[in-house]
Amino acid sequence: MIKLKPFALITLLGIFGAAPALAAVGVTDDCQEDIKDLEDKIRDDKEDYTAESRRKAKTQLAAAKTNRLNPAKCRGNIMDARKELKQGKRDKNKED
Repeated sequence: MIKLKPFALITLLGIFGAAPALAAVGVTDDCQEDIKDLEDKIRDDKEDYTAESRRKAKTQLAAAKTNRLNPAKCRGNIMDARKELKQGKRDKNKED
């Protein structure tokens, strides 16, 4: 049996323990960037959307943040948020 010194054992555990965490961050970075971009869009272009559509989109974005470790669900939540905003877009011509 191979005997490892405590320092070597700790080093190996650190390397193998950190690898999955780093992989998860790489997978979800795009999703998190999309969440931030969409939140910025809602805040900056608030007058372009109804209050209800903004509320529903924010709810979907909150769910996307919760699903950040599951890229498929995160992506789905972002798509639903965009759909809500699109459905609640105000027609600028009617207001003029």
